[in-house]
Formats: sequence, C-alpha cells, structure tokens
Amino acid sequence: MVESKFRREQEVHFYDCDPQSRMKISAVNRLLADMADAHYAARGMDHKWLWEHGFVFLVSKVSIQFSRLPHPREILSAETWERQIKGASFLRDFEIFDEAGKRVLTACSAWMLVNPESWQVLRPSEFPNAQPTGIAAECPDCRKLKLTDGILVGERQIRYSDLDANGHVYNAVYGDIATDVLPEEARRRELEFYQVNFNHQAVLGDTISLYLQHSNENTIVIKGVVGDHDCFLCEFGYRPE
Repeated sequence: MVESKFRREQEVHFYDCDPQSRMKISAVNRLLADMADAHYAARGMDHKWLWEHGFVFLVSKVSIQFSRLPHPREILSAETWERQIKGASFLRDFEIFDEAGKRVLTACSAWMLVNPESWQVLRPSEFPNAQPTGIAAECPDCRKLKLTDGILVGERQIRYSDLDANGHVYNAVYGDIATDVLPEEARRRELEFYQVNFNHQAVLGDTISLYLQHSNENTIVIKGVVGDHDCFLCEFGYRPE
C-alpha cells in the first residue's frame, strides 16, 4: 500500500454558515464530497470519465468528529485519501485544518460503486484504479444507525432544487432536512460529532416522513422514511453543557 493523499484549500463562505456563524453540517458534507470528487479528477477520473466507464460512486455512510465548527471566511486546508476496501465499500478518510494548523474536524466515509445505467452495486474488484493507503483518520468508524422509538416531527416533499446531476437528492441536502426539524435549543448547541447513513435514494415528488428520538441528553437521532423504506438516518452528538 502506498500513501496517496490529496490536499487543497477551501474558503468557508458566508452562505455555508448558520445564524450562529458556524459552518452548516450540509456545507461540511458538501466539502467532503467535493474533496472526494476532486481527488479522483486529479487522477484523471472526473465524473464524466467515471460515467463513461460505467462507474458512479455513491456515499453510504459518513462519520464526522468536530474539534469545532469553522466560521465564515476561514481558509481551511483539507486532506483526503482512500483508506481501504472493506467488503463492498470503499473507505475514504478526511482531515480539515484551520490557518493555524489546528485540526477542526476529521471524518471517515464509506462509498458504494454502482453502474450509472442499472444502478446495480458493482464489486470493488471491477474498479481498476483504487489506491488504498491503510491509513485511518482519528475518527469513530461509520456505524449502522438505528431509531427504535421516534416521534413524527414533520414531512418534507422533495423538490427539483434538491436533486443533483444523477437525478437523486444530493447527499448533503439530507443534513439540511434533518437540521430543519431539530429542536431550536439543539440547533444552538455545540456539535461534537455527526453520523449519517444513506439507505434509499429519494427522488422528485417523494415525501420524506421525519422521526426524531433523543438517545440521551446529548444525542439526537433523526430518521427519514419514504413509503416503506428508510431513506436516511443521522445522529447529532452535542458537547455536554
């Protein structure tokens, strides 16, 4: 295995942040996904190349550990690399630093390789250009999340502007959908970790029913359901007050 990290700088825009001047979880997810795309593009495998060769990567799980949430106009230094292939998943990790060189967050993620026409999951061995490093970020591994006793807190109809170029809801949008149904006091608290599982893709016209459960005084789980399918589950973990 060889070390092969991709690095670039990223500004935190004003519109990336919430009313507390902290980077939104959706903006963090966009940054991570953009880094993964840019890493492949830098190796000559942009979205067009992947599509033409019968490949699309879809994120299935993300785990993020925060030292703090970035603020508007900060310039972040971001790193990403492929950790390993585990079963049918490509594991990719991240580290994000501020201008002083202090780490603001670390993340790990799991991705599935699918065919863009049939949307069937492909075996990792069918992708010839993986570069696993064996390097693990200092972040809790992605877990399979559960919600056992949630209460219905709202519904969200999928709109055209939620969709990406694949015709599905873009992964970061789910962060906004979940944040919108959090209790106001939770939205004001300091986020320590965030995890999300993407289980079933939502498309235009779907209505997501949203359920919320307080796992404990510092943890909230939200599940989105479309019809008979769990669409996504996410977990917000807050620093003790």
